[in-house]
Amino acid sequence: MRANLPCSLAIAALFLLVAPTPTRAQCPATALDQVAVTPNNAFHAEYVTTATKSQVTPVLPRPKPRQVARDSQGRVRSESALGDFQYETGADTGTTAEEHVIRICDPVAHTLTQIDTLNHTAKIIHAPAKTEPLASSTPSRTFCSKRLPFNHPGNQQVEDLGEQNIEGVIAHGARITNPGLHPLNGEDSSSGQSTTEIWCSEELSAVVLTVRENPRTGSKITVAMRNIERTEPDPALFQIPEGYTVTERVRDPKSPSPDPTQP
Repeated sequence: MRANLPCSLAIAALFLLVAPTPTRAQCPATALDQVAVTPNNAFHAEYVTTATKSQVTPVLPRPKPRQVARDSQGRVRSESALGDFQYETGADTGTTAEEHVIRICDPVAHTLTQIDTLNHTAKIIHAPAKTEPLASSTPSRTFCSKRLPFNHPGNQQVEDLGEQNIEGVIAHGARITNPGLHPLNGEDSSSGQSTTEIWCSEELSAVVLTVRENPRTGSKITVAMRNIERTEPDPALFQIPEGYTVTERVRDPKSPSPDPTQP
């Protein structure tokens, strides 16, 4: 198979640019880090990415919306389209197909499932056996308190933006200003600063809006949750399609945990 690499790589880079700051991801995938694996709060929606023209990258492809869903068990599913690929061998030689990558984080089965629709394969990663941790007297933090870095150490500036209604849910926002690199000749020292706004809804237990701006390049990338429906998604979305080749393994305890119930 041969990928349309320029488009695919640009889209992948776009997702990396707007990925939230890692905080102990619930599953080892940034797409899943934006939605909590909390039960009894089912919904389905889509993340829409838009980008402005910049000095560095004159043209950016607009990726298709990323589909997200969470069922009443707390399982979270994310589906991204990676671009068109062409078959070079087999019965489908010469035809093209769009590849989708699906990730399902299951807090009940303690697994992360990765599904490749182009190659009809699925990988199930099981969390390793672990003894029960000792009870902690430290109060547990909410989902949004882990993603809004009000107590972030270092030289970042964090501004509390308060609350506002976004797509029908109440969200709390923070604007993070990162110090710029060394300014160019004649530039103000603040000209290289970049800002990131993160809006997180405790009501939905999800990040509903991320905006990243870079004044040096004039770029602005927005990832917004749209078409939020507070209903139970189709159970079939959380199953591996029939006919797929399935492999399973137990995660190395030293690698990032796919188990949302474990630290």
